Amino acid sequence: MAPKQRTARVSRNPELIRGIGKYSRSTMYHKRGLWAIKAKHGGSFPRHDPVAKPETPVEKPPKFYPADDVKKPLRNKHKPKPTKLRASITPGTVLIILAGRFKGKRVVFLKQLPSGLLLVTGYFICSQFQFVEF
Repeated sequence: MAPKQRTARVSRNPELIRGIGKYSRSTMYHKRGLWAIKAKHGGSFPRHDPVAKPETPVEKPPKFYPADDVKKPLRNKHKPKPTKLRASITPGTVLIILAGRFKGKRVVFLKQLPSGLLLVTGYFICSQFQFVEF
C-alpha cells in the first residue's frame, strides 16, 4: 500500500488579513472545545508534571586540538575611575569646548558628575559635555 499523501494543515480560524483571524479569541475557545476539557477536569486545565531530565554525562574532551599553542589573554585589572579634573577648573570657570557641535564656544563650568562628565552651561546650554584634554 502506498504511503498517504500529507495534506497541508488548515487553521480553524481563517485569516482576514495577516495576523488577524476571522473569529475572536473566545469564539475559538469554544470552537476548539476547550470548555469541555476544562469542565471535565473540574474547572481547570489538566497539568502534567514536568518530566525529569536525565543526568547530563560527564563532559567529553574536545575532538579538536589546535596545532599551535593559543595564548590565553591576560586579565585586565583596570578599574574605571572618574576623570581627574585640573585644579584650575572650579565651579564658575569659563571653559572653551574643543570638540563636537559646540567647539570653540565658551561655557561656564558648574560641576563634575559622578560618571566623570562635566556639567556646563553657556550660550547653547549644552550640558553633560565630556571634557577631553589632549
